Amino acid sequence: MSAKLLETEKTATEADTEQNLENDFLADKPEGLVPRLQAYIQNNLSDLIIVIVLASLTGIKFFMDAQLTALYFFFIVILGTGYALGKRFAVLTAFLTILVVWAFILSDKAPFLVQHSSDILYFYMTLWGGFLVLTGWLGSALAKTIHEYNEEATPANYSAA
Repeated sequence: MSAKLLETEKTATEADTEQNLENDFLADKPEGLVPRLQAYIQNNLSDLIIVIVLASLTGIKFFMDAQLTALYFFFIVILGTGYALGKRFAVLTAFLTILVVWAFILSDKAPFLVQHSSDILYFYMTLWGGFLVLTGWLGSALAKTIHEYNEEATPANYSAA
């Protein structure tokens, strides 16, 4: 009889634990469209940045005539990535961008060779890629410095005069 009572108590405890876990899970979900969208963006920011890079590269390739000029847009994306996700992800995103741009150039050189010769184009793209990686690295280092400065400048660190 005591074994049956023990099993009943154990089953009741497991049910309470499952109910508490389910309540905790539901409590974390924000209500409304904007809070849910903000939570989704915060949870999937790295995936969204990769989609932005790939979609914008594809759009630039197929819909723009001045493709080399449009590549300056990626400095903004890489700076934002460095600020939000750190040095490692910013540099990796810059490398991904460079690889995809080089793949587009090597697959169809004609739109790029309208403005420059082949040697100048390769030189220009190498410089652009190098500065893109540097932008990711320096942008994230600057963001880290800003965060450290803001932590030091909190009102709790000021002494009452």
